[in-house]
Amino acid sequence: MSIQETIITKLTNSLAPTHIEVINESFMHNVPPDSETHFKVIVVAKEFDQKNRLQRQKLVYQILSA
Repeated sequence: MSIQETIITKLTNSLAPTHIEVINESFMHNVPPDSETHFKVIVVAKEFDQKNRLQRQKLVYQILSA
């Protein structure tokens, strides 16, 4: 499973998002071809309703670190 697929799976299983996009932006950085090192993640989920931007980011990092 690719890193991109792993990110999508972890966030989907934990947050049940209504919208999720995981975009590999590695090509924009000085890395070897086909690298998976830099991602842009867009997630819309009910879990975020009462959280500010920093709390949302911390939650995403916590889910992905597991």
